[in-house]
Amino acid sequence: MIVFLSSTIILLSIIMFLYNRNLKNYSGLLSLFLIIFAIYAIAHNQTFYGNNEFLIAIFWNNFSPLYLLAGPSLYFYVKATLEDKITWKWYHLLHLIPAVLLFIGIIPYYFSPLEEKLNAARLIAADVNNIKTIRMNAIFPNLIVFLSRPLLSTSYIIASGIILIKKIKTQKDPSKQFQLITRWISILLIISFILLVILAAMGTNLFKNDTRTMLDKMQQLHVWAGALMLVLTLTLMLFPQIFYGIPIRETEISQQEKIAIITETPEKNTDSSKRNKESFKILSEKILTYFDEEKPYLNPAFNLTLLANALNVPQHHISYCFSDFIDTSFTTLRASKRVEHAKSLLLQGITQEYSMDKVAAMSGFASRSTFFSTFKEYTGLTPTEFIEKNKS
Repeated sequence: MIVFLSSTIILLSIIMFLYNRNLKNYSGLLSLFLIIFAIYAIAHNQTFYGNNEFLIAIFWNNFSPLYLLAGPSLYFYVKATLEDKITWKWYHLLHLIPAVLLFIGIIPYYFSPLEEKLNAARLIAADVNNIKTIRMNAIFPNLIVFLSRPLLSTSYIIASGIILIKKIKTQKDPSKQFQLITRWISILLIISFILLVILAAMGTNLFKNDTRTMLDKMQQLHVWAGALMLVLTLTLMLFPQIFYGIPIRETEISQQEKIAIITETPEKNTDSSKRNKESFKILSEKILTYFDEEKPYLNPAFNLTLLANALNVPQHHISYCFSDFIDTSFTTLRASKRVEHAKSLLLQGITQEYSMDKVAAMSGFASRSTFFSTFKEYTGLTPTEFIEKNKS
C-alpha cells in the first residue's frame, strides 16, 4: 500500500511541476519536498517490511542525503509563497551542509561491491534488528543518521510556521486567496509534522526495543500517514489556485499605477493588503483593455504565457486576476471574444469571399471543428445556421 501511495505522490508531483513550471518559478520546491517524502516512504517500506533483497540493497542508505533536503525545500517553498518571490543568496548553501556531510560519509558505501550491499540486505531481510549493527555511514553512527532526518526537518517546519504566523498577523483585511494559501500551508505543515513525529519515534525506538515488534505496531499508522500525504497532493489538483500563491504586486507596479491606487484609496493609513488589492484591480482592467484594443485572441497560439509576456507581468498574477477579479476564466474570455469576432465577420457576409476554414483562422480558432463546436456552445447555433438566421 505504501509503495502505491508513494508512487502516486511522485507521479502527481512530477505532473504538477511540469504543468505549473511557467506559473511560478518556485513550485518545483513543493514538488521536490513531496517527492523526497515519497521516496523515503518507499525506502522505509522496502527496508523494514519488504523481503526483496535487491530492492532493500537499492533503497537502504543510498538516498539518505536526499532526505535532509526535505526541510530546506519546504521552508523555501513556504517563504517564497508568502513573499511572492524567491531570492537566492550564497549563504543559502549553508542549508546543504548536513546533506553534504551525510553524502561524504556514505561515499565508501556507494563504491562498495554490489555483493557486499546484497549481503547487508540479506541480513536485514532475515532479521530487521540487524540494522542496528550494520554501519550506514563512515562519519556518523546509525542513530545520528536516523534521527537527523526528522529532527532537522522539524526545525524547518517550526521556522516555516513562525514566518506563516507573522504573515497572518500583518494582514488586516485578508483576501480569499490569502486565506486559501495560509490554510493550505498550515495543513501542509501539520501533516508534515505528524509524519516526522512518527519517524522520530521509530528512529528512537529502533535502538532501544525489539525492532520488529515496534515496526509491526506502527505499520498501520505509517500507512495512514502516507494516505494523508496523498490527500494533500490531490488537494493541489482540485484547487489549482494554490499554485498562484499570494500574489504581491505593490513592488512591481508602475508610477502611473501607484497614482491610480492613491486616487482609489486616499486614506493615509490604508494597509498593504488593500493597496495590493487595488493594484490587481488595475491590472485586471489593463488585461480587459488589452483584449479589446489589441485583439490578441485572434492568434490561435494565444495563451496565458503570451498574455503575461505582453503585459510584462508574472503569469501567476494574471491567473490570480482571472480567478478573483475578472468574472470569467481566461479560456472562457478568449473563446467568447473569438466567437464575437466570428459573428461580426459572418454578419458582414465574409463567407461570400472566404471559406469557413478561413473564417475560423481569422477568428483565432486552430481548426474548423473547434470553431464550429465553440460557436455553437456560445450561440446555440452553428456558423451556417447563424448566417441563415440573420439573413435580411
